[in-house]
This record gives sequence, C-alpha cells and structure tokens, in this order.
Amino acid sequence: MDIKLILVTIITALVLAYIFHSVQRKRNSDKHIGDKVFNIGFVISLTIIAISILVVGGWDGMVLGAIGAYLLFPSLSGLIFTKLLMRYS
Repeated sequence: MDIKLILVTIITALVLAYIFHSVQRKRNSDKHIGDKVFNIGFVISLTIIAISILVVGGWDGMVLGAIGAYLLFPSLSGLIFTKLLMRYS
C-alpha cells in the first residue's frame, strides 16, 4: 500500500472529525455527526474486507481488500479522534 495515500486519508479524516465536532457543538444535539459517519465507514470497510476474503478471492479479492484497507484506516482514526473530542470537550 502506498503510505502517502494512507497518511493523506488519515489526516483528512482527522480534519473532518474536527469539523463535524465543531458543527455538533453549535447544534447542541445528542447524536454526534462524526460518530455516525465514521461508524458507517468502519462497518463498510470491514464488510468489503470480509467479502474480498470470503467470496471473491484471487487478484480481484486483493483489489477489494486494498480498497477496504484504504477505508479502514481513516474511518478508524476518525472514530477514535471523534471519541476523544467528545470526551474531552
């Protein structure tokens, strides 16, 4: 995997998490936007990885697995950062 692409997507996810948190503070709502978005991204990436391993296999499965991994890292880092922002603000 290209480490630069992963780092760029992680940084983008952290910026998005902060933007979602800023919008959430202004809205004063119970449900956090970033929590929903990154949870959905996390579930989608795990589903793509599972499908690539269990169903597709071969070279096509490796392509799907890479796409799932590219989605997994930013969604997981965004989810962790969102939880930290929710806890400490």
